[in-house]
Amino acid sequence: MVLALAVAAEAGRLGFGTFSRPGPGFLPFLAGICLAVLAGVGLIQTIFKKPAAEAGVGFRAADILRIGLISAVLFVHVFLWDVIGFLASTFLLLLFLFRCVEPLRWRTVFVASGLTLAFTYILFSVLLGARLPAGRLWTYFIN
Repeated sequence: MVLALAVAAEAGRLGFGTFSRPGPGFLPFLAGICLAVLAGVGLIQTIFKKPAAEAGVGFRAADILRIGLISAVLFVHVFLWDVIGFLASTFLLLLFLFRCVEPLRWRTVFVASGLTLAFTYILFSVLLGARLPAGRLWTYFIN
């Protein structure tokens, strides 16, 4: 929480701007405040939570393998932006996360991946006007 508040304080020195013309500190400030609020909620939950009867000690080997696998898949995801594009790469990432990391039914996996991808596209490409990487493969087929 202290780190998040420090980020928000430093971002405040950069200048907020306005909602229609945000300054360089606008997004880091909001991210710092959101992170501080979430950390505060977690702290309050931890304080009022009763201790468990059998508290686990550290990570299990399976947890560390899962963290390593997800990290590797995220690196591959970013690498694939240039090859197959952001949308296709993100769809494959979501399929992996929804099916392999937290196993869900295939129907749920495809619906959740499609809705998440649609929301992402609308937010970044349509509303914010960001250019998402198209990928060499799609550019080759279009041209």
